[in-house]
Formats: sequence, structure tokens, C-alpha cells
Amino acid sequence: MRLNLTRAGATPKEVVSTMKLFAKNSIAYLAAVFFTTACFAFGAWGSHKSSNSRATSITLQNSMKFSNGITLPAGTYRLSVPKNEKSAEVTFTQDGKVIATEKARVVDEQKKYDSTEIDSVNQGNVEQLTAIRPGGWDEELVFGNAGD
Repeated sequence: MRLNLTRAGATPKEVVSTMKLFAKNSIAYLAAVFFTTACFAFGAWGSHKSSNSRATSITLQNSMKFSNGITLPAGTYRLSVPKNEKSAEVTFTQDGKVIATEKARVVDEQKKYDSTEIDSVNQGNVEQLTAIRPGGWDEELVFGNAGD
């Protein structure tokens, strides 16, 4: 809204009326901006608090195979695991697409790992993924029959 108080012949009453309308519109605009910002801020804050899984990124230097035959090519993956489950479906995604899901035992450890550690065994010409210890976690994810 453009406020033109210098219009020739404007009466004081018209000037006051225009100023009141301008003030009301400005307050309504600011309230809308504040409300929208607050909704986004609280929505983003609450979304990670209510998540039932934890996630981290891992990088595989070589292709790895699971005991069920699924192969993960070398690359970076987002690994996610449901919270508070000792036997969990671990999901590996890239660019938002699920690449693989594999059952794992979640084993509590005495300490948090400083960096991610990946264990595998050589099965002919392929590495079989047996365990992942994500950096910053105090759990180990054991795949297949490893550790039994």
C-alpha cells in the first residue's frame, strides 16, 4: 500500500484515516510473518525429537555383500536404524532412495566410537559386510551370523 499524504486537498481526517489503515495493514503483515516463522521453527525443532530412528552417513570404499546376497556398491549411504530395538531392520539410502534393507543385531558397547568402523570378511572375490560401528554411537550393528 502506498501512503501519499501530500495529495493536494487531503483533509486532516483523510490523512489520519489513511495512516490508521497503513498501520493496521503493517501490523497484520508482521503478525503473519511472525506466525509463519514460528510454525516452521517449531515444526523443524519437533520433527527430530519425535523420530523413532537414528541415522548416520557411512562410506564404503569397496562393494560389500550381505549374507542374504544383496550387494551395496562402493559409495556413501545414509544408514538408519529404529531406536531401542535389539534386532532391527537397517536401511541404506542414497539420494532419498532405499538401496537395501538388512536385518541386524544391535549390540550395546562400553564406549562411543570416535569414527565409523566397518568389519567384513572375504568371501571369494567379494567382501561380506559383518558389522558396522557408527561414529558417535555406543552400539554395534552385527549383520548375518557374525558374532554368534
